[in-house]
Amino acid sequence: MLGYRQDFLKGITLLLPSFSTELSQEVLNVGKVFDYPNYSIIMNSASEKRSAVIVCLNIDQSNLKNTTRSDAWKIDNRIGFDYQLDNAYYASNPWDRGHMAKRTSAAQGETARDAQYAANETFYYSNSCLQHENLNRDEWRGLEDWVFDLDLDTDGKITSFSGPFYGANDRTVRPSGRKTALIPAGFFKIVCFINKSTNSLDVRAFIIYQDEDALRDKKGRSRYNNLHYQVTVSEIEALTGLRFDNRIYQANPLYYTGDHATAEENVSHFPENIEIAKPADILAKGQPRQTVNDDIVDIFICAALVDPVGTDSGREWVSLINLGATEIDLTGWQLSDNSDTTLALTALIDDTILQPGCSVILRKLSPLRLSNKGDIIKLYDQQGARIDWVNYTEDMVQKGKPVLFLSPRDTLDI
Repeated sequence: MLGYRQDFLKGITLLLPSFSTELSQEVLNVGKVFDYPNYSIIMNSASEKRSAVIVCLNIDQSNLKNTTRSDAWKIDNRIGFDYQLDNAYYASNPWDRGHMAKRTSAAQGETARDAQYAANETFYYSNSCLQHENLNRDEWRGLEDWVFDLDLDTDGKITSFSGPFYGANDRTVRPSGRKTALIPAGFFKIVCFINKSTNSLDVRAFIIYQDEDALRDKKGRSRYNNLHYQVTVSEIEALTGLRFDNRIYQANPLYYTGDHATAEENVSHFPENIEIAKPADILAKGQPRQTVNDDIVDIFICAALVDPVGTDSGREWVSLINLGATEIDLTGWQLSDNSDTTLALTALIDDTILQPGCSVILRKLSPLRLSNKGDIIKLYDQQGARIDWVNYTEDMVQKGKPVLFLSPRDTLDI
């Protein structure tokens, strides 16, 4: 099978997206589609980008096979050297060649040989983007693994649309003697399938930021270091200039405006963007949203000792700070980790009143476990509303030193 098939999903045709006026000036060869085994690419011809506009991939889970990784990256001569970023742009820096069509998801075929060929054909520079090594090996990989393992579909068939987006103040990379290239502010992925419960088209849409400045400009609140969101298709269109099939809008469970949201869904803001830390956080159609009051109550998780000297048991701690103007009663509040294990704060502190400008250290966190390899910590009030949400990675953890979640700049933004 060669290239993206618009009729891949049973009973529905998903056309390739069209382009905004601005994007139509950048697409290579008036939006020419370049086909590869099981996926297709439209390229951006702008000299400062030279990346895919979109990569469209069909995944047949019943036809996937184990393959080996070739790592033999190559220029696609059909596109030309001038419109692709070769290895010089990825050398001696923290930027990985991030696959847009994942090797293991494209590795399909009637025979092992066919699947290996398809896997090898994902190693074109046209299928890669400048992706920070931490993002490529963590959040983006986690999202791709979720797609790879998806079990919500009727027949194992999935269509995904992926690509980069750019911001107003993108970072750059320039190899010696070569043209400057912009580093994407982040990446999008739209996942389409026929839901086995409803037998109709279902969609999940995501963006992952790799530029905290772009995240701050978009969201307005710089305290979060989470960069991974479930979003509306309209938000992806605003970031990319792509225009997707109307059926993809209608099948996406998140709302850009409040015209059709129900009270039972508990939608608190529009357009919706939901922080994703694990697959269970991904929302389906009609699913109630968690109440989030982190822009209302100024209690913050400011630090955590994740890897104490000696044994971890009983020595880990989390610190909270009140950066608001009024005292807060912490009675009934809870901490949670990424496994959704909870711990009542009243079991950890004698005085539940936290005065303005004051902090408190929460010790003896069992049964919570702060993983040295990275984790999520959430704070909930007595009504179950989320008050704060922080994450940390393995690189942030140092023996005997706390992980800090607030900086002086953050306090100025409050």
